[in-house]
Amino acid sequence: MLSGKGRSEQGRAEFVRRRMLVLDGLARIGLSVPVPPDGAFYVYFDVSSTRLTAWEVCERVLEEVHVALTPGKDFGACGADRYVRLSYAASSENLEEAMRRLGRFMDRLAESTKALRAASA
Repeated sequence: MLSGKGRSEQGRAEFVRRRMLVLDGLARIGLSVPVPPDGAFYVYFDVSSTRLTAWEVCERVLEEVHVALTPGKDFGACGADRYVRLSYAASSENLEEAMRRLGRFMDRLAESTKALRAASA
């Protein structure tokens, strides 16, 4: 049986793994994390490349791929329209699925943007 310190270290190591899972996933998807988290269980990432506001991204991601994100405006005014927050307090399996779903959302968004550009050309 692990001591209190052993359980604490094991828990900390698990959050480090989850943080890396999310940071790597966001990087693969093309979503920028300007300041990687250190000591927290959430990550802010930049959605300005989507040409949507943080609020619009959060609404659409929830409706279209069923991943809950929080818009930056809930945490202050600085960058409120370009950053969203994702918690990595969920299981690794759920986070992996969330990254897959966010990837699908970004792929669909890119496809619809291409189609709109082609239609207007």
